[in-house]
Amino acid sequence: MSDVLATLGVFAIVVVVLLVAVALFLLFKLVRKHKQVHQPGTPVPTKAAYWVSLAYTVFPIDLLPDPIYLDDIVVLVGGLMYVGSSLRKRREVED
Repeated sequence: MSDVLATLGVFAIVVVVLLVAVALFLLFKLVRKHKQVHQPGTPVPTKAAYWVSLAYTVFPIDLLPDPIYLDDIVVLVGGLMYVGSSLRKRREVED
């Protein structure tokens, strides 16, 4: 029985480490869009999505407790998708 618990403990640690790594990767990708988001002409909803995604990830108040980063990952993916799409549309209009 202790072997099963030890195996489950190791598995849980690996899952948490992987989730943290994914969340940090997505956070880094979002932060790299900072200069693009703050260009003149960027729509306010795009700027809001950028800042809300960052704030939700950084602040300790979450839908799920902090060792579970699934909610942070979902918010970051959503923010990246919205910001990326909006910036692409803005570039197409300018060209």
